[in-house]
Amino acid sequence: MSRSKKAENVEIGRRLRECRMNLGLSQAKIAEILDVTDDHYRKLESGNTGLTIGKIRILYEKLQIEPTYLLTGKQSEEMDLEKYLANCTEQQSDALFARCLQYFWNMVQERKSREGE
Repeated sequence: MSRSKKAENVEIGRRLRECRMNLGLSQAKIAEILDVTDDHYRKLESGNTGLTIGKIRILYEKLQIEPTYLLTGKQSEEMDLEKYLANCTEQQSDALFARCLQYFWNMVQERKSREGE
């Protein structure tokens, strides 16, 4: 694998890991969704193996991971939080709040585990 291709795979793998962590999913769960072994999935996150178009499509269809972000690191659209909250149901805002709390909790736990290493 060429150096530039490897570097590209590493960046994609890093973004894939970020998405997985943001979703609060384990490597094993994503591996199951992608129908690959846990070892193969670890190689995807580390950049030792590249994602196929088919796997990128599965990530989008099943987990709503944006291919543009995954491949380039660029957001395809900006979310206007104020507009969303003004136009959503109470259930939707509660779900968003719970999701944000879970996200922050996961981030704190990950930082604690890194500090303990």
